[in-house]
Amino acid sequence: MVLLVLLTLAWITVRDYHQAIEDAQRNDQSLARALDENATRAFVSVEQAMQNIAEDLDRQGGVEKADEYLMHLLLKDKVRLTPQIRGIITIGANGHIHSHGLEYPARKINLSDRVYFQYHSQFNNSQPFVSPPLLSRTDGKWLIAVTRRINTHSGEFGGILLSGMEPEYFLKFYESLQLPKGVSIQVLRSDGVVLVNYPFKESELARSERQNDSLTFEQMRLKRHSTILQKTAQGNEQLLTFMVNQSQLPLIITIKHDVDVVLAAFHEITLIRIMVALALMAIVSILLYILLRQIRRVEDIEGRLFLTQYTVDESPDLTLWCDPTGLIRYSNKSLANLSGISRQELLSHHFVDLFTEMSDQDWLECWAKLQDQKQFNFESPLYISSGTKLPMELTLSLIKYQREAYVCCTARDISQRRVAEQELRQHRDQLHEMVQERTAEIRTVLDASPLAIMLSMNGKIRLVNPAFELLFGYASSDVINTDTQTIFNSPEKYNELRQKIWSRIASGGVFRGETELYRRDHSPFWAMIYAKALVAGDMSKGMIAVVEDITSQRIAAQSLRQSERLNRTIIDQTADGFLLIDADHRIRDVNHSFTRLLGFNREDLIGLNPRTIWGDTCTPFFPTDLIDLALQEHTTKDIELADQNGVIRPFLINSGVVLDEQENIEYAYAFFTDITQLKEIEKRLVDAKDAAENANLAKSSFLANMSHELRTPMHAILSFSEMGLAKTGKLDAPEATHLNRYYERINASGKRLLVLLNDLLDMSRLEANKMSYDKGKHSVPLIIRMAIAEMSSLLAGKQLHLEFNESSDDITTVFDKARITQVIVNLLSNAIKFSPSGSTIEVYIQAIDLLDDGSPAISIAIRDHGPGIPENELETIFDKFIQSSRVRMGGGTGLGLAISRQIMMDHGGQINARNHPEGGAVFTILLPNKNTN
Repeated sequence: MVLLVLLTLAWITVRDYHQAIEDAQRNDQSLARALDENATRAFVSVEQAMQNIAEDLDRQGGVEKADEYLMHLLLKDKVRLTPQIRGIITIGANGHIHSHGLEYPARKINLSDRVYFQYHSQFNNSQPFVSPPLLSRTDGKWLIAVTRRINTHSGEFGGILLSGMEPEYFLKFYESLQLPKGVSIQVLRSDGVVLVNYPFKESELARSERQNDSLTFEQMRLKRHSTILQKTAQGNEQLLTFMVNQSQLPLIITIKHDVDVVLAAFHEITLIRIMVALALMAIVSILLYILLRQIRRVEDIEGRLFLTQYTVDESPDLTLWCDPTGLIRYSNKSLANLSGISRQELLSHHFVDLFTEMSDQDWLECWAKLQDQKQFNFESPLYISSGTKLPMELTLSLIKYQREAYVCCTARDISQRRVAEQELRQHRDQLHEMVQERTAEIRTVLDASPLAIMLSMNGKIRLVNPAFELLFGYASSDVINTDTQTIFNSPEKYNELRQKIWSRIASGGVFRGETELYRRDHSPFWAMIYAKALVAGDMSKGMIAVVEDITSQRIAAQSLRQSERLNRTIIDQTADGFLLIDADHRIRDVNHSFTRLLGFNREDLIGLNPRTIWGDTCTPFFPTDLIDLALQEHTTKDIELADQNGVIRPFLINSGVVLDEQENIEYAYAFFTDITQLKEIEKRLVDAKDAAENANLAKSSFLANMSHELRTPMHAILSFSEMGLAKTGKLDAPEATHLNRYYERINASGKRLLVLLNDLLDMSRLEANKMSYDKGKHSVPLIIRMAIAEMSSLLAGKQLHLEFNESSDDITTVFDKARITQVIVNLLSNAIKFSPSGSTIEVYIQAIDLLDDGSPAISIAIRDHGPGIPENELETIFDKFIQSSRVRMGGGTGLGLAISRQIMMDHGGQINARNHPEGGAVFTILLPNKNTN
């Protein structure tokens, strides 16, 4: 098995090595083709730029026959339109520069010793000649000279037209490609001379690559495009990609790629594989040594099945098995993750449920096709749960296992491939459009331009575009060949503007000016006119004019000026201070209120940094990096600042930023609101709050003390009334009956007063946090029975029935027995008070319930069949001295429920009220279940 691992590792390593080399070769060849297309376009553009000039010079009979100034204007225009050209010059037959596109008059530098001059003076060839790179004698920079011979009328040598291409043009393009490390590019002439190299090395320019190995160079040139491995002078290996231009241009693109860089990822992965293989072999050897005698064959089979299953489950490709009906019998994790359907749910789906563009009939046809071909591929989108469809490449295979046939489907996401194919199609279309671009260029610009364009020759309109027709209301057939002054208000205005236009564009310039024009319906509008002569210096060739309706812009500009005046007025008149700084933290403007509030002089503040005035105090509203202010939410800040006299004053500051058109921070501003009076009011409110709290504390202490003082005489009153009841009950005299009734009233009134005193005392203790609790573990049903027994006389007095769903299990938890009994008695007392005679009161206990925070609790619910509680009073009835609006039928102090809620809160529990759907009120208390901790 160790040998198998080693062989597998070796095979994978060799395969990955060749794969890495092949991938690099394909990438380099694709890059070479792209660079070849770029170079072709660049040189073809230069040739096209030279074509018209060369034909004009040939018609004139040589370079010396042309007017130097007009030729300078023409060459200057061509240089401007062709970015890869640094300059175009004409050279006379004597070798001196005749005209130059970058300067006038041209310096008469002799170039007769140049290679291109020798070539054109000896060979009568009209084809462009690409010379080796050379240093310009006019500006001392490197250039690639593309030259063409100019003949006289008799066919003799009449001079040279030279275009100097910028090597920097190619270098910027190559740098924009962000090529990987270790890649170098050379643009060669067909004889191997280096025209451009990247990374740029000045020493290699004009050097011949053919001289290094002429045989290899010629072999690769004959192959047109190829990639080989070769040794460098330093002994390293590199990939050399050779691409010969497919057109007539004498160009060759070479790309050199260091093999060490290409194989860097391969080496890293190989090292990891070796380490993993060594670790795996060690583990497998130990396991085989321990388990070989007993379960060798079984373990081997299970391991293979597990690895196979794991490989399929974890495979990035989607894998599923279907039976002949299309029902999915198995799916891996990738399918479940991508489709958004769990693996268990997928087993109830059919194949056509996932690939919805297929029908049941299509599935039957696929099944029949598999009987013959066993395997085939096709493409179909996968429907995922998010509602989108992913293009997939499907491979269906027929698998037979234990006399049953299955379809194994492997699906691979081809979204990226579709994008790449789309890009290739776009690239092909672009190449096709380049062929037709020149013929349709003028018409396309005219038709597509949103601005009105007009061609005028000799005072007549010769051509207009659709935007012109729309703007002026004329059809092209109505306006063509009419006088240009048709669109002007009067001939005088037309002649005045015409003189300005021609005086500006006669020397090749562009006229720009505003004027008032008229539509066909004689409605006026303001327009911006851009005009340029078709041929500089030749008025007979006419001019091209672009007309833009700027009526709305003028109105908008006027509105903007009015808005700026309004904003300035508002800022100056506002009572808040205003401070404006630029991106460099220099103060640009302040309003009158700012100087009034802080006492500074405006002229002294302009140009200062706010930190020179307030130091780091201004950081919260003007941070060091203003981008932090732009990212903050719009908030106000309470900050104290010193005025000119050093007096600290409180301000409420609102700051923000102003962005320019490119979303960059241009200014930052701050509004300062003086809150000195608000601070004084806030201080007085705090003092009033402290006084109110002290008064409330004094009130609670007074109630506690008074309750204690009143309870002592109340106990004496109750004791003497009970003694009187006992004595008068033993007498038979008629007077004893009246005395007995008096003692009963005294005793009942004393008990009611004692209850009120006890409630006041409990409330004062709770408010002062002086209530003491004797908590222990007690039985909840037991205290409910005790409370029911205590209220039995009241129940009997109103002929009420009480139902208690007492459980057979004893439910216990930790609480103060007396206080919880007090709560239950209060709730039972309320239920008795509001229940009609002869009705039922229901008490429920539930051992498993939850508090609002999710902790376990024991709940006790008491329901009556009375009038219920208004919905808007379900919470207010638990406030002190607050009773329900329906309490008129029962009376009370309004303290019982408030005391009950505070006792429950001190126990960590809850008490709440609600109305039963069938009538009556339900009060529920929740005690924390300490038995679950």
